Amino acid sequence: MRKNKIEYAVVSATGKVRRNNEDNYCCCGKIREDVNAVTDSVHSGMTDAAANELFAVFDGMGGEACGEVASYIAASSAMLFTRAKDAYGEYLKELAAFINDKIREGTEARSLVLMGTTAAMLQVAGEDVYILNSGDSRIYKLSSHELRQISEDHILPVRGGNAITQFLGMPEGYEPSPYAAKGKYKPGDMFLLCSDGVTDMLSDDEICRIIDDRMDVDVLVRALVDAALDKGGVDNTTALLLRFL
Repeated sequence: MRKNKIEYAVVSATGKVRRNNEDNYCCCGKIREDVNAVTDSVHSGMTDAAANELFAVFDGMGGEACGEVASYIAASSAMLFTRAKDAYGEYLKELAAFINDKIREGTEARSLVLMGTTAAMLQVAGEDVYILNSGDSRIYKLSSHELRQISEDHILPVRGGNAITQFLGMPEGYEPSPYAAKGKYKPGDMFLLCSDGVTDMLSDDEICRIIDDRMDVDVLVRALVDAALDKGGVDNTTALLLRFL
């Protein structure tokens, strides 16, 4: 039986307008450790599809206090959770609840009213792909040259922009209701997890044209982030790209 491999790469860059990067990620046990760094955070490699790895992007809520702290709590909690997890079944819903509680604890410890983060998470368990998202960080699947958003936006249009209706770190009395789904993959399929720093700058067609290529995923994800920054880079920009081999 052929063992599928996953080629992965993530780039997290500070935007051209914001002074700090409120994004973070968890990628095969690696996170963005230095939340005060303004230099790009980059990680890439290869793993077995059977390794039950987690891939996730978190975007700290810029309108709330300590967004970079919330996304760091999410990333570090996800890393600890997956390291301790023995089961190979779906665990994203349990993980989302765990992260939500950890951010609540961090909010209370800092005497803040609210602290939160969006989340886009993908777990590969054998032949299955599980996804979960909360907020406006997205997950796309590129298969047979067709790009499709497989996550669900949790936003409400308001005057001057959009309001996030779901996030991790929701206060007591408001339980998180993330979107979750299960699917399959085949060799050649690609999955993109990204913060809205990508999707606010680039259309789905532009994203598809950039990543629908046979070059290594670290080259493609760098090109994607650079394109978002070149279009204005009004927000922090984090993209995590996977290709099944």
